[in-house]
Amino acid sequence: MKAAEKSGKNIKYHLGYSNLTFELWMIIHKINFTCPLAHRNQYLAHLNRAYNEQFNSLDEYKEENNFKRLLSKLTLEDIRQAVDRAIKITGKNEENRYVLQKYKRYTYYRENPSLSVWTSVKTILKTCELI
Repeated sequence: MKAAEKSGKNIKYHLGYSNLTFELWMIIHKINFTCPLAHRNQYLAHLNRAYNEQFNSLDEYKEENNFKRLLSKLTLEDIRQAVDRAIKITGKNEENRYVLQKYKRYTYYRENPSLSVWTSVKTILKTCELI
């Protein structure tokens, strides 16, 4: 990101938040998922089910070639679905009256599941007139 800033081009970036791990964002591209988990390792079974994989650990899933293989399974419709599912998760957190946390210019729910990475993705999709 620092290299992008120094390139002289007008490049902007926004950080997204995915509580407990990024795996939640990956899972909701393929399936509905709204249950809280106590530990990040519990996402592995749901990742395997969502992508029809058999990873033995999150480390194995995160290996570059494995992660790229998962990304190659994603379609534009999967991305749209992930945004819609994330909006529903956020709505459920609002309905449950969870307190929106603020840290500097970022807002997030401490409760699990919660994520905001979808907001940046939705902006990109709108800018590109894909939604």
